[in-house]
Amino acid sequence: MRNIDFIKQPWLKFERFILHLCYLAIRKNVKSKAYPKHVAKILIIRRNRLGDSINVLPIIEAIKKNYPSIKISVLANQYNAEIFNYSTYIDQVYCINEKWGLGRITLYLNPVIRKLRRENFDLVIGLGGFASMLSQISFCIKGKYSVGPKSFEGNFNDLLFDLTVKKIQGKNNLHIDEMANIVKGARLKLPKKLPFPKLNVTITKKKNWLAVCPDVNRKESCYSIENYKEIIEYVISNQITTKVLLFLGSPNSPYMALTQYGAEFQATNNLKEFIKKIAECRIALTAAGGSSHIASSLGISVVVISGIKNQSFWRPYGKNIKVFENDKNINLIYPADIGKALKSLTS
Repeated sequence: MRNIDFIKQPWLKFERFILHLCYLAIRKNVKSKAYPKHVAKILIIRRNRLGDSINVLPIIEAIKKNYPSIKISVLANQYNAEIFNYSTYIDQVYCINEKWGLGRITLYLNPVIRKLRRENFDLVIGLGGFASMLSQISFCIKGKYSVGPKSFEGNFNDLLFDLTVKKIQGKNNLHIDEMANIVKGARLKLPKKLPFPKLNVTITKKKNWLAVCPDVNRKESCYSIENYKEIIEYVISNQITTKVLLFLGSPNSPYMALTQYGAEFQATNNLKEFIKKIAECRIALTAAGGSSHIASSLGISVVVISGIKNQSFWRPYGKNIKVFENDKNINLIYPADIGKALKSLTS
């Protein structure tokens, strides 16, 4: 089997090389559209990923403040659409079911795509979420001018946008900077420093509670139950907070075991309920992922535990955030250090 793979590898490289040459030849002969003389309506596409969706909010806020007369719509999917309902700067949120009909095969006929096509947007800006699907959705909407992220080496998906924007070169960038760069490529002005993301949730008063959100899809960011237990016991014994609330994706989560050590399970049936309940907390301990971004956007101090590489790029954009990262073995992060970080953020 290894010999077969070894033989295939040069052929795959050769195939990619030929496809890339074809792409360059076609791109050379594609006539670019003229940029609209007047931009009155824009559509921003940001499907999937809660944290990435939250990072779009400051960009939308900045656009609206710089161009008050522009109507801003957002196309999301069933997973992340709820996030955009908390922004006062968005005029319309559309939610697409990408599995409608035969999926990609019938994408052009998708009822949401058809409705968006009739809107005749001046600008359609794709900000990420599976490049091939993103470019196809943008192409099917048929705005006057479309902008999206450029693929690493250039491929046929790039041809479906009128303009593709290269990734930012250099270090110390956040994911929000990458999306802002695409918007700037669409000739929309943004400030050097964007506002922090904010989910507009009405809260009478925050309580001195710690929210623990240990569930995560990435296995490398799964911190052990024993380590979480040690942190919870440290928080309770040092009276850092008056209550420790446990938020889980499902009651069947193995982290339900943490209720044996002083954490109180908070049942939430959907994203809206989760946002409403965690918003009351003062501080949060989360695994790397959407919960960390949600907590930060609610004005909660956040400690993030991560086992993925380049967490500095994906970290929440906000105030009072502490990230613990070990991409070799997340369980080598000492619980005592996390406990001290939680204490410092409440003092």
